[in-house]
Amino acid sequence: MSSIEFRVLGRLEVHTEGGTIALGSAKQRNLLAALLLHPGRTVPIRRLIQTLWGDEPPLSAVANLRTYANRLRSALPGERISGRTFGYEILLRQGELDLHAFTERAGTGRAALARGDFAAAVRHLGEALSGCRGAVLEDLADNEALAGSIAPVEELRLSVAEDHLDARLRLGEHREVIAPLREFVAEHPLRERPWAHLMTALYRSGDPAGALAVYTDCRRVLADRLGLEPSPDLAKLHRAVLDRDPGLTAVSPSSVTTTVHPREPETAVPQELPARCRSFAGRADDAARLASLLVGTDRSRPKVAVVHGPCGIGKSALVLEVAHRVGARFPGGQLYVDLSVDGPASRVPPRLLRHLGVPASDIPWTPDEAAAVLRSHLAHRAVLLVLDGATESAALRALIPARGPCAVLITGRSPLMLDGAEHIALGPLSDEDGLDVLAGQACRSKVEAEPRAAAAIVRHCHGIPAALRIAGTILANRPTRPLSWLAHRLAPEESRLDELGFGGESLRALYSSAFRPIAAGKDPLAAAAFRLLGRPGFEVCRTAQAAAVLDTCPLKAEAALDRLVDLGLAEWGEEDTYRLPPLMRLFSAELSAIVPAQRTALSW
Repeated sequence: MSSIEFRVLGRLEVHTEGGTIALGSAKQRNLLAALLLHPGRTVPIRRLIQTLWGDEPPLSAVANLRTYANRLRSALPGERISGRTFGYEILLRQGELDLHAFTERAGTGRAALARGDFAAAVRHLGEALSGCRGAVLEDLADNEALAGSIAPVEELRLSVAEDHLDARLRLGEHREVIAPLREFVAEHPLRERPWAHLMTALYRSGDPAGALAVYTDCRRVLADRLGLEPSPDLAKLHRAVLDRDPGLTAVSPSSVTTTVHPREPETAVPQELPARCRSFAGRADDAARLASLLVGTDRSRPKVAVVHGPCGIGKSALVLEVAHRVGARFPGGQLYVDLSVDGPASRVPPRLLRHLGVPASDIPWTPDEAAAVLRSHLAHRAVLLVLDGATESAALRALIPARGPCAVLITGRSPLMLDGAEHIALGPLSDEDGLDVLAGQACRSKVEAEPRAAAAIVRHCHGIPAALRIAGTILANRPTRPLSWLAHRLAPEESRLDELGFGGESLRALYSSAFRPIAAGKDPLAAAAFRLLGRPGFEVCRTAQAAAVLDTCPLKAEAALDRLVDLGLAEWGEEDTYRLPPLMRLFSAELSAIVPAQRTALSW
């Protein structure tokens, strides 16, 4: 697929390796803009009609909208514009929208500014602004229907520009920033922060009279246009200039560094995220939806998202990918807990408090009190908390504060009872995305050289990312073996799970861990139902069938089958049916073949 870049930071443009794409009429451009401002989300037809025609759409608006969408499909490479039941959405890959790169770099710069590393802040914020070619969608600024979506993005761009000038000023570049600050206040005269920066820059450059004149100009503009006096902070700066306050010429000692490494703050900001998965592919709409949720403009309440699905489906990979993309937007730090390793969520608060810099003597002993202290800290810090492998809701609810700028990303095999949480269910990858995962883990040229064998491997892995990554790792560590060799070994179903293992990790071990909560007598009816679904003739099983074979009532059989779904072992089919995913069926068949004496010897 050829590279493509969608640009909204300035005029709306789409670029590929072959040049700039002609987007057609003004209505097609407005349609594309509306979709790009909501990447990965379905924009309702009624909103798109409002965007294109305002309050007086023609009777043919829906048909015309469909025509414009089809024309954009033809103009853009790949399947980008997707029609849904109630609207349209645009599908983007990582790095294809300039706004995403801007947000990530700006977040990194703002985090550096918050911790006093002004040199790094100048660098990262400057890189973010270098991608801005003007105001957001400046060629479509007259579209009132788009204004509400453009405004928060434009506000972000302007505030990042102010942060960049602030960081330069703190570095001692007061003379250098005077000209850009004069230009900024001329273009945006109602924003008081750059007026204050300009006053400070002039004063530090030895021009107190110029600083006072700037205050006079600002006061006149605010009075003429808004009927307001300058804010108390700006008035305080004015008095400081009149008093020649020595503090105005002081440059923070942490802002001038001559060494490569900036001075560390007293309490290091936690950066606990594990490395992102290098073979991550697909999930563009899910990733965009998660990122949009986490970086939303409302900072008054925590953002909570739960990514759920069966084991091996790539929940952790998606969450870590998104967490790395937006992590810089959380200058309070990024915390990570693997609940499958670190135990129940009730034991998590003391650990998180230690990592947030709370002295051990100030951490309560009881779980409830520790959780209360943790909520107090999270309510006042922009922290991103990732909880991987959750199984219980009550203990998680105790961790999340009622208000504040923090965000919580959770993975689990089933939905959780968390008020206000966004839930995203993951399913198998498409064949195309499966090839991307395989190529990302193995050698891409090797995969492209044997397309038939690559397609067979992907088909044998049934869209399960864990299986695809294991297969890719095997290929990467067997450089002399062709893909056809692995495709041949994966072909027999009876030995497929034997092949999908490497370096102490295997798909069978993953499935065993998922089966453990009902094994060894913990839930015999659910365990029996799991083995039943793996038997020939029960590929699609109704509740009544299961009840008859298991010799129990339909209600108990249904509860056992639903438990399998909750554990990520089975899935619902059409109507009143249950089934196992293909690779899980192989694991179930293996369990059914184990005689009782052997089964008791297992560690399950």
